[in-house]
Amino acid sequence: MKTLAKLLYVEADEEITDLVDRLRDLSLEDEVTFVVPERARALQSPMSFRLLKRYADSYGKRVNLVSGDPRLQAMSLEAGFTAFPSLAAYDHGSEMHNPELGGEPAAPATTSAVPPASPAASAQEAAPPRGVATLDRPRQASVISAPPKPKAAPSSKPGASAPSFQNYRPYVIAAGVIAVVVLLVGILYLPSATATVSVAGTPIKTDISLLGAPGTAAGSADHFATQAVHADESQNLPGTATGQKQVAAVASTGQVVITSRCVFCLGQDVRKGLVVLTDSGKRYTTQKVAHIGVGYGAQATVPITAVTAGVDGNTDAHSITNMENGDADLRVDNPQATTGGLDARTATVIQQSDIDSVRDVYAKDALPRVTDQLNSKAKGQKLALVGSGVQATTKADHAVGDEVGGFTIAVKVAGDGVVFDEKAVKEMLKTALQRKIPSGTQLTNNANTSYEPIDAAADGHITLNGHASGFYTPIFIETAIRSHLKGMSPSKGRAFLQSLPNVVDARVTQSPFGLPWLPLFSSRITLKVQEVSSNSSP
Repeated sequence: MKTLAKLLYVEADEEITDLVDRLRDLSLEDEVTFVVPERARALQSPMSFRLLKRYADSYGKRVNLVSGDPRLQAMSLEAGFTAFPSLAAYDHGSEMHNPELGGEPAAPATTSAVPPASPAASAQEAAPPRGVATLDRPRQASVISAPPKPKAAPSSKPGASAPSFQNYRPYVIAAGVIAVVVLLVGILYLPSATATVSVAGTPIKTDISLLGAPGTAAGSADHFATQAVHADESQNLPGTATGQKQVAAVASTGQVVITSRCVFCLGQDVRKGLVVLTDSGKRYTTQKVAHIGVGYGAQATVPITAVTAGVDGNTDAHSITNMENGDADLRVDNPQATTGGLDARTATVIQQSDIDSVRDVYAKDALPRVTDQLNSKAKGQKLALVGSGVQATTKADHAVGDEVGGFTIAVKVAGDGVVFDEKAVKEMLKTALQRKIPSGTQLTNNANTSYEPIDAAADGHITLNGHASGFYTPIFIETAIRSHLKGMSPSKGRAFLQSLPNVVDARVTQSPFGLPWLPLFSSRITLKVQEVSSNSSP
């Protein structure tokens, strides 16, 4: 028995993907018939019919369409489906060949039903010529399909078509307009050019002395204003003596009394250098002449010093009672002990390196601090240091060579400077050079200036030996040249620059990219004039 075609009723709000899903689910059916209402969303364009036809062929199914809408019938026939104007025509097998004749079904045939063609054969059959009458093909039976399956979620539709170009056309046009505007703005405002002109310059130089002083008013050709600055810091630090000195032995000293034992003597003088001694042999010499008066018991006191230095020369009182080669009428005695005798020794004393080492340790950190203070007081202006600059000085409570164990050093780090506006000084030097060039010429941009500070004083006075040198060239009116260059081609611009007086070479560069023309605005063109041709130095 012949297999009956499956009837599927299409809902008005179903999509083409829903019909494809229903075809795929009927895997056991060879022939499927869709009953389509007039306003079915799924089949409103030829694209939908072609898509359905493609899937039907891939699944090996013959698809029929039942619809009373001539437009749907025409699109169905064009896609290669078999169309029927109504279910009655479908039951009788009266298929459509021309949508205009769809309302006039032919008489049912009396012959037996024709076996259904295979899906592949139906896909390849050529459409019959328009105007041919309907072909009666009685159906054995029809099967009403189950209710349409629920629509799948939009995210699971595999065959959803992408938006057409018409949807994006306004955006594409707008993007194109914006791109053109950006391109025009970039061409007009972004490019820049630099014209470098090398000219034959004439060397020139000058030397001038500039005088600086506090409170000097501006406007003088060789005077400029200065400011005196000072900074210092100090600290008392302990020092340790490390020097070694050999100390000689010290002779003991004292006094002796020489007494006369002569009754009839009229007085006498005892010479200086008389040797007196103890019973143990310690010898001393008198240090001056002793004048002894008249009569018995006359006395004279004179100082003595031990002949041999050292502690051994210290002796007790009344121990010096003898004279060497002395007068028998004279007697000698020391009423007090002799003292002060010291043996030779090595002493620890202050040496200069002891003071210098303390100074250097402190100055290592203090010198940069004081220098920073001076620079801070300069407030960004030029600082010329007075004398040798920031220096460290010391003052100790003991002198070098003193025998002490420790001592105290006052270390002071101080500096003076003269502050002035270096930019103003260089302008003065350039002005002095400018005054020497001929009229109708100008200095090039590579003028050099230098100076040496001399005679800087703590009160702020200073003298600068200034030097200025450079080259002068004919005056070029920059605005006129830049205005002439705008819009020209780079080659013509270079030719124009080389035609200017004293120009020996010219270069034109563009950035960030090259164009067949120079910038259309003169403000985007930079002119540089440099001297390169002179063989003599200024």
